Amino acid sequence: MIEITRDTAQKFIIEEQGLGVSNSFENVLDVVRNIHNVQIDTISVVARSHDLILFNRLENYQEKEVWKWLKEKKLFEFWSHAMCLMPFEEYPFYAWKIKYNQKSLFGYWNKWIKINQSVMDRVYSHVKKNGLTSSTDFKKENPKKSEGWWDWKVEKMALECLFLQGKLLVAYRKNFQKTFDLTENVVPANIDTEPMSDDLLPEYLIKTILSSIGIANEEELKTYLGTEPAKYLWKRNKKAITDYLKDCVKNDILVKIQIEDEEEKQYSLKENIPKFESIINKEAKNNKVKFLTPFDNIIRERNFPAKIWNYDYKIECYVPAPKRKFGYFALPILDGYQLIGRADLKAHRAQKKLEIKALAFEGGVSLTEDRIERLVQGFNSFAKFNGCNTVENTTKTPIF
Repeated sequence: MIEITRDTAQKFIIEEQGLGVSNSFENVLDVVRNIHNVQIDTISVVARSHDLILFNRLENYQEKEVWKWLKEKKLFEFWSHAMCLMPFEEYPFYAWKIKYNQKSLFGYWNKWIKINQSVMDRVYSHVKKNGLTSSTDFKKENPKKSEGWWDWKVEKMALECLFLQGKLLVAYRKNFQKTFDLTENVVPANIDTEPMSDDLLPEYLIKTILSSIGIANEEELKTYLGTEPAKYLWKRNKKAITDYLKDCVKNDILVKIQIEDEEEKQYSLKENIPKFESIINKEAKNNKVKFLTPFDNIIRERNFPAKIWNYDYKIECYVPAPKRKFGYFALPILDGYQLIGRADLKAHRAQKKLEIKALAFEGGVSLTEDRIERLVQGFNSFAKFNGCNTVENTTKTPIF
């Protein structure tokens, strides 16, 4: 077992996740290969989450650039822990997920398919005959403004269901609109389409998750790639997962990690031991302040920042306005290796203005001259990425 300080754990995770300055990513594919999945999200008060995840790891990233990589078949879209983009070489694992889904689509979809099988057949035949297809290719009876997914036309529902069943994949998106094609037309010829075998699944989970996030335990095994694998392998039972992790330690795949003041043990790949030793004295030189999306890979499962940074985070866009503490879409603030607070930001694109609506800092965080300078640089960089020329601070915190 290796004992490390909380500071060392934070440094290690930030560097492994590519959020430091010492990463060597050259393009979007490099980033996604490193963290495995990039969550797609629709909220757009500032740049969408998938763009922010990439921008915070790739300085020259341009908004919406990721869709070029999808169209060029370097990435594909499917359900990981949520709807995500992954490198195509990971497809065999997701073929396993598709196989799992075909047997166990949750109740609503099962009921819908039984009622609408003829629609499924008709839509699939349409795609097979015509190729690239979006929901706009089907006219809606009694057209009116959609009130949500429950109000989708049946053909759109069928496209999404055929996608979950693995019969269709997203070929590309334009203005966020999905265009589908038959799976065999989207998957590159050099990619293995056979589902990963069950016996390879446990080690794949371990190596993929721990090479992505650096340090993890049972909780991350249950969530980072979605709930299905842990449910299938271990019934999501904590003891069963812990026993497997202990076996991996015995077999020299993993090393057990004890973080100071953290009761539960963590794990890392055995090959990472030299990295822990080299990172102890690493300083966050030239690290810029970054504003993370609530769906960033180190934030999205709220227990992870809580146990590593003692950072209690909750997204409040789903909370009634009077009950919000920090704002509709408050973004975690990363300064070097520390999560120091949160900023509720809004990009007024027509006016090319980034508004700082609210700022809150963690207890013990002091606004030194150096930190204020980094914050200002961070806000200016974030504004530029969002197509804004100016930053307006409407809070009482005197930064600008």
